[in-house]
Amino acid sequence: MTFDLSNNYDVNKAQTKFAALIASGKKIELKEIKQKRSLSQNKYFHVVVTLYAIAYGSTLEEAKTDLKRDYGLIYEKKGKKYLISSADLDSLIMTQFIDYIRTKAAKELNTYIPTSEEYLLNHFAIDKEINTHKQYL
Repeated sequence: MTFDLSNNYDVNKAQTKFAALIASGKKIELKEIKQKRSLSQNKYFHVVVTLYAIAYGSTLEEAKTDLKRDYGLIYEKKGKKYLISSADLDSLIMTQFIDYIRTKAAKELNTYIPTSEEYLLNHFAIDKEINTHKQYL
């Protein structure tokens, strides 16, 4: 069951359900549901990675892989290391990752990647720039 604990009605339902589960002595799992990023944040993330890839001279996948490794989006399983999928990042981690990419581009590539607000204001020009490089990505 999912409860919105910012809503008093759901808080009361959750407390009742939790009390019943405690009384039953059953094993349960209690976890926070983290907010997934929005579609607009997802689109902006891909714009940021694409602009980074263009500046760096790599494909989109190469840039995404390198950036995830550099930022530490890695997990280990059975002695092997794997990259965390960007689809699994919540909105806060995604925001921090985007900020990291923008800072890295500025410091290492002397490239300015626009903020999300700047992208919204100039998306036609930025998308046109991206499209001129699509064949290399």
